[in-house]
Amino acid sequence: MLSFLISLLDIIKLVIASATFLFFLAFSGLTFAGSAVALVVSTPLFIIFSPILVPVTISTTLLASGLAAGTSLGLTAIGLIMRLIKYY
Repeated sequence: MLSFLISLLDIIKLVIASATFLFFLAFSGLTFAGSAVALVVSTPLFIIFSPILVPVTISTTLLASGLAAGTSLGLTAIGLIMRLIKYY
């Protein structure tokens, strides 16, 4: 009797796993289709506004990398000072 129950539980697990697989496959297909539509719609806008977007992208990238570098160097300096104070 227990072997029948175990195989029934395995079948239930298989059905649930298959339904979950189909749900995620459908969701990924919808996401892909939405991304393709968004790319088709936004491409003309990128071409029209590219003289504005390219310099803004470059300046934003430089600003973000400068802030990240400054923050990491500052945290490194604070860590070194704390270590020097602790051990000397």
